[in-house]
Amino acid sequence: MKQSDTVRTALPADLKVRVMSGAVLVLIAATELYLGGSFFTAFVSLLAAGMVWEALGLTGVRRPESRIVATVVGAISILVLMPVLGLGDVGKMASWGLIGATLVIAWVSAVKRRAVPYGMIACASVLIGCFVVVLSEQHAASFPIAPLLLLIPSVIGTDIGAYFTGRAIGGPKLAPAISPNKTWSGAIGGVLGALALTGACIYAFYPSEWGGHARSLFGIVIALSVCSQVGDLAESWLKRRAGQKDSGRLIPGHGGLLDRFDGFLGAAMLGLAPWLLMQ
Repeated sequence: MKQSDTVRTALPADLKVRVMSGAVLVLIAATELYLGGSFFTAFVSLLAAGMVWEALGLTGVRRPESRIVATVVGAISILVLMPVLGLGDVGKMASWGLIGATLVIAWVSAVKRRAVPYGMIACASVLIGCFVVVLSEQHAASFPIAPLLLLIPSVIGTDIGAYFTGRAIGGPKLAPAISPNKTWSGAIGGVLGALALTGACIYAFYPSEWGGHARSLFGIVIALSVCSQVGDLAESWLKRRAGQKDSGRLIPGHGGLLDRFDGFLGAAMLGLAPWLLMQ
């Protein structure tokens, strides 16, 4: 084995810390999902508030009072708009409006390169992602397989598959100008990891649905995995523009909330939301 191969496949020293932190996060999220209702809504609202705080920091909003106001507004928006998103056709129209507004802001940010829209797109993406997660939790009974059982293992499987495949194989870079450590092999490994973990979860929790219906959802899983990686790249782009390695320091071994949940936001907003709204 060449020295370069040894360096490439060596695991980071903080892997144990990353795994332990990830296990704690999974335990907390699983508890909130089990409790459901107002507990889950409060949990999502706190996540939204924390991610808005970090997103504002990445987009140049440094004044504490401005960040506090935006953070509080973001958390309250979850509580206020959640009932609207559950109102049938009205909720669908509101959801499509939020997604459309975010995409327009993203286009303005990319083309016009203005500083303020970067903060708007970051905050809007955080909020919409959280809206969709709450919405899917509310309407889980309407689907043969709960949407969250597609979203959560798809993102986690993508992270695990991309991490270990990318380090083991390496190869051409996926987007070197945005995130120099990501590779095409990691991206493909992420999709395979999402399929494997989601398939295992469906088989474990919905064995009666394992037939053609469950397997027909694997196209959605692939889309969620790709969207998860898009969310990851978007957050890496914001960090690179801000000259920061991490969005925060809250989670040992991972960084901030955006570092950990960027994939969930991408998958929820770009993948799960359109699928749910078209049902």
